[in-house]
Amino acid sequence: MLDELEQLLKEAHISVEQELEIEDSGWIKSTSSPEIITDAARIETVKQSRLYWAKDPLAKQAIRLWTDYTFGTGMAWQCDDEPARKTLDSYWGAKANQCILSAKGQRTNSDKLLIDGEIFFALFLGAEVKIRRIDPLEITEIITDPDDRENPRYYKREWIDTLNRIHTDYYCSHLNPDDDGCLDSFGNIIKATQNDVVVYHLTINTIGSRGMPLLMPALEWIKQYRRFLASRVAIMLALSRFAWKAKVQGGSASIAATKTVLNDVSVPAGSVSVENMGVDMQPIRTDSNASGAYQDGRMLKLQISAAVGIPEQYFGDISIGNLATAKTVELPMMKMFQSYQTLWNDNFKDVDEIVLEHMGIDPMTPIDRDFPAIAPEDATAAATALQQIIAAFPEFADSRDVQQVALLALGINNTADVLDELDKQADEKKDNNSANTEIQNQTGNTSVTTPVPEIKTFESNIKITNALKLLKEAIQQREKNGK
Repeated sequence: MLDELEQLLKEAHISVEQELEIEDSGWIKSTSSPEIITDAARIETVKQSRLYWAKDPLAKQAIRLWTDYTFGTGMAWQCDDEPARKTLDSYWGAKANQCILSAKGQRTNSDKLLIDGEIFFALFLGAEVKIRRIDPLEITEIITDPDDRENPRYYKREWIDTLNRIHTDYYCSHLNPDDDGCLDSFGNIIKATQNDVVVYHLTINTIGSRGMPLLMPALEWIKQYRRFLASRVAIMLALSRFAWKAKVQGGSASIAATKTVLNDVSVPAGSVSVENMGVDMQPIRTDSNASGAYQDGRMLKLQISAAVGIPEQYFGDISIGNLATAKTVELPMMKMFQSYQTLWNDNFKDVDEIVLEHMGIDPMTPIDRDFPAIAPEDATAAATALQQIIAAFPEFADSRDVQQVALLALGINNTADVLDELDKQADEKKDNNSANTEIQNQTGNTSVTTPVPEIKTFESNIKITNALKLLKEAIQQREKNGK
């Protein structure tokens, strides 16, 4: 045990020294580049981020919460311009693109962006646009305008195909669709090796051209927390090795005989211990310092929590939270996830514009994109707000934007299909009313009218759906309580 403790202290001391000498070890670049760490260090960080996401509960939970709160059931969009809507329907609905654009694909995109710190979308601009992801570890260089680092021109990709063949390709940035040649860092003129392909690069956590994983500032603390828990397990196993102590009168022969009886025999639970004056059995009382260990572990967990921006009660210990603290800490989380939703909204906007422009449609065509509500109580709040707004402005009931917000608040993500179906039904009822009116005019019989089914207003529909939602929640709560 002492040897293990000495080894842990030695490793901790080495870790601190390495941290203090991190600049000398080559992590920080000494050039004027905005990149804060070397490419080798960045690649190693990405690999560690992937590993910890796959194996560590805290890392997994952080990524899961970011994606769940941001995307939920998926982003929905709608467009009133008919040509643009048909083009985007074909693009978003293409079977080949579902791995990227479906609700599942959107969640995968978010996971990859958070884990790797960046994501490269390759758009194949043919008769039908196909979108794919490129592994960031395959992008070995970003070639920018020599006079403007904010203007990427090409992406260098070094990759190995399924036949184990090595390839080196250059892809045009979406900002350089015409393949205007550019000089690389060696003075060579670069041109695209793959035609009809542009790359869109999305990053987080960076002040340079390459993104950094969300888990990057938490990786060392996650490592120390895992070692801390492993050490606690080792202590508990050591303490649990002996549960009883027996004081025996006599020499080594008596001790050996007692050990044989007590250690080699499994005693059923609830048995009676019988002893004479020659043996004194007492339970071993040990202090594992669980209270102190809890506080020590919490200090490490707080560093992980701060690094990913999520309060500690979301990482498995709900006892430290209450309603008051939850409402206090949720506002920063709301702002954080709203910002992340905006980041993805800009990404979808840029990619949609690339598709529309390629298809000869005005890329500035207005497109409305809506993400699911972040907080679950937003559904009821949104329904109440819509009721109040429509009561003051009845004309809002006919607005597709208002209707889409209501549907999203109710958890319906395919809002475009639902709204199209509602419009279709409304047009059919309108045609029936027009036909009845024409029959009346032709026959001159205005005293008898054909009954027309009542069309509920959108306001009343909201009240009904809200009431049903509240009823459903009450039933679920009743079932949960076992009543």
